[in-house]
Amino acid sequence: MENRDTTPVGGISPQPYFWGPFDGFQAISQGGFSSDAWLVHCENYYHSIRDASPLDNGIKKLQKIAKRVIGRDFRTLVPSHLERKISAGASVLDIGGGWGDNYYQLKLDGVNVQPGAYCILDSEKQAAFGKTIFSPAEINFLSEIPKSQFDIVLLISTLQYIEDWKSLFATFDRLGNDYVYIARTPFLDGAASFCAVQSLTPPTLGHKIGEENLHIIAFSEFEAVCAAHNWRVKKVSRRQNYSKHFTRMPENQRNVYYQCLMLEKTAE
Repeated sequence: MENRDTTPVGGISPQPYFWGPFDGFQAISQGGFSSDAWLVHCENYYHSIRDASPLDNGIKKLQKIAKRVIGRDFRTLVPSHLERKISAGASVLDIGGGWGDNYYQLKLDGVNVQPGAYCILDSEKQAAFGKTIFSPAEINFLSEIPKSQFDIVLLISTLQYIEDWKSLFATFDRLGNDYVYIARTPFLDGAASFCAVQSLTPPTLGHKIGEENLHIIAFSEFEAVCAAHNWRVKKVSRRQNYSKHFTRMPENQRNVYYQCLMLEKTAE
């Protein structure tokens, strides 16, 4: 497959880490997120946060302030009005929330998450690790879409790994939530959505642990799906240009960017 990253698992992938699209492309995931190596990365990441020195924490706070000033990020994981709703008892479904890293960040940011209000939908392997850190009163780990309703859904670095991402909107209809917060998902303008392959090289490991299918979503298509399901799209950050990672693509498929989005339910 032309231009595909052929670095073996355990090797160091060259930049960039994104490959494709290809004619007749049918990407086959190599299960990077389900690998034991990914879990080692998660454990390393958790320990790096837990054991950070006061100096490290101070530097991170300054970085967050700087990002907020230039509009590339929020002071905290989610916008302030969602923080207030969560602190007031809003129920949260964190899709792809792993072992609880988003929950952990909310707590570090001073958000008073109410007992029993936070659920994570992810793999059983991630749940097993999360349960060694958090009590059942803090997080309810799920392996399938629940039947109960939620106030807020979080999709943080998750939407792009869901092959049929449009089907999520029917799920939202069943969950009855009023807000969906989306972050760390690549969008593009001026071209149709496409699928690429991402070589996973976590910074805490520094070597390739596998591959995953990566969906680059045309923003116009995303807006159309939101409108069809009565969701108002609000851009809550400036674009973070990501085109440098897609220099192998045709010119019209390089305009890739990250942007934090808030979806708010409108009257039907």
